[in-house]
Amino acid sequence: MEITDFCKSLDFMKLGQAINHNNWRAASSVLQRMQKQYEETGEDLFGRSLFNLRQCLLHRDQLAAKNALAGVIARRTQILNLRNQDGREGNGEKI
Repeated sequence: MEITDFCKSLDFMKLGQAINHNNWRAASSVLQRMQKQYEETGEDLFGRSLFNLRQCLLHRDQLAAKNALAGVIARRTQILNLRNQDGREGNGEKI
């Protein structure tokens, strides 16, 4: 799996919904699946963010989990924006 495909995954939305509804089991399941997919990319762009999010889920701390997820989503957005810019520059388009 490529990092772009990982970042476009709907699992980010599912994880946010599970956290918002205090569905800790579903959130842990989605995050576990995401971590496996992330490992398949072979890249280390999220650092410890996913690990920190997992810790928040284990402690069932909704506010901390939302904050950690916000950081992950911000990083995801950065990655997608950079990939889109690289694609446009490669095609000769102006940004």
